[in-house]
Amino acid sequence: MSSPSSGWFPQGTDPGTIITLDQPVPSHEEIRRRHGHYSYATAKLLCCDPKKPYRRAFMRVYLQVPFKDTEIQDPKTRSRQATTYAPLELTSYQKFTQQDFSNVPKLLGYKVSTQDKSGLVPNGFATWLAWEMVPGLRLGDKFGNDPYWTLSAVEREHVCMAFMKALPQALEKGYGPYTPSLLKLVCYFIGYFYGINDEPKDRRYIKISLEALARYGLAKPSSNEWRNKNWNGDTTGWKM
Repeated sequence: MSSPSSGWFPQGTDPGTIITLDQPVPSHEEIRRRHGHYSYATAKLLCCDPKKPYRRAFMRVYLQVPFKDTEIQDPKTRSRQATTYAPLELTSYQKFTQQDFSNVPKLLGYKVSTQDKSGLVPNGFATWLAWEMVPGLRLGDKFGNDPYWTLSAVEREHVCMAFMKALPQALEKGYGPYTPSLLKLVCYFIGYFYGINDEPKDRRYIKISLEALARYGLAKPSSNEWRNKNWNGDTTGWKM
């Protein structure tokens, strides 16, 4: 298991640590604040099953952290910030896994707990979830050297067709991929999911799929017309 890069996770995530997730399914660290109510850090870890080392997976930890400028206050004071939080990533993985949705990695397990008295926020939330590592070529990388654009035109066409077929299936279930980029595609959707509204589906989903090709970097539009609310869906001149 790889270790996160900074100090919000001083213990419990060192390489070789075995973490037990108590709920089966029926990196970079970042601090986030949501609507002024949540302050938390996340760490993405590379893990494996101790009994089956060849079975690799990803794990993410959500840990409540003190609000800015309260980090050095006494534990009792920090504990007053304690709250519960259900990550949308967890609830969406639960839903997709329960419905056996084939284009999202399977949720392998999760654990919802609270921090003890020595925690950064005593009684604050601490949530762990693990999902399978899917096979395939990651279509983008963080350095902008996107393998997708090294594929042949025929291969790219197959990827686009598969993407446009899979995306409406996700939207039908009420979710869509967050922060689109080639980095999040391995012919699977990886990362967070957010809820969408429930407008009429048919034509809207087709248009969303075309727009998503551009947003993900699966297509290079000839202009920015696709960004307009009243865009007619014309992809003439697009490179795919």
